[in-house]
Amino acid sequence: MKVCTFGELLVDVTPYGHSDKGYPVCEFNPGGAPANVAVALKNLGVNASFVGQVGDDHYGRFLKSVLDSKGVDTTGLILNPMYPTSLAIVSLGEGGERSFSFYRKNGADVSVSFNPLFQSKLEEADAFHCGSVSLSDEPARSATLDMLKYAHHLGKVVSFDVNLRALLWDDLHEAKKMIEKSLPFVDILKVSEEELIFLKADLSEEEALASISKEHPISMILVTYGDKGSAVYYKNNLIKVPAYKVDSIDTTGAGDAFFGAFLASVYDSKKTLEAFTTIELKQYLKRANACGAIATLKKGAIGSLPNLKELNAFLEK
Repeated sequence: MKVCTFGELLVDVTPYGHSDKGYPVCEFNPGGAPANVAVALKNLGVNASFVGQVGDDHYGRFLKSVLDSKGVDTTGLILNPMYPTSLAIVSLGEGGERSFSFYRKNGADVSVSFNPLFQSKLEEADAFHCGSVSLSDEPARSATLDMLKYAHHLGKVVSFDVNLRALLWDDLHEAKKMIEKSLPFVDILKVSEEELIFLKADLSEEEALASISKEHPISMILVTYGDKGSAVYYKNNLIKVPAYKVDSIDTTGAGDAFFGAFLASVYDSKKTLEAFTTIELKQYLKRANACGAIATLKKGAIGSLPNLKELNAFLEK
């Protein structure tokens, strides 16, 4: 099994205390939601490739080296000297809750187009994963839709993270339109509680999920509730599992750890998406919640994603 992930790979500039002069000190953490998911999958034994574009600069080469060290296939990653690698500035609040500001105007990840290299990486994979961040600007927007359409055309299992970052959009109506444009090609969808309200503001939770399932051929919709746990909407049933209680330091990457772990369980089962039982899905959510919780115990995203040994040790506590 191999999953091809596509989208943004960038540096999360994360607070790391203060200098001896009292000025803020930051750590340059590797991140970007689809890249995080690729590492989360690989950490749990599922082969993953990342396709996209970074600058041929200090940060771009650093990001490639991190993915290489994690065993993610980067033969579909372009290092382009014409564009800089994007930065996300992370601010941490209480309980490690984070907010972002972005330096990615004309960034390498935004300036990417669908090309024969990406096409071949998609063809060799069994599944495809991306999210909405790469839909926020052209030409990455068209590249994302082209990748989604091509993956769907090839019959790959497609997972998509709504992952709404309001600051990246000039117009949230446009964000909603672009996300909805992606959904006809998606098999496994992840939304947060807030993102579900964004997509279906006038409906209750179960009505919203039923509405999305009815409108699009989506087999599973994952819903995350932060420290309240998660759920999967499957065959008109909402299956909920509570969260693990931990002392969070930084929630960056927790959703990607969760999604990667859930996808790993689904793909490891080698079952079709119509063949799961409620008991199995509860177990998958439990493991995914555990990975999400573990990821909040360290700063940054990729460096905090658990491997199988760490996951099993956490579950045995």
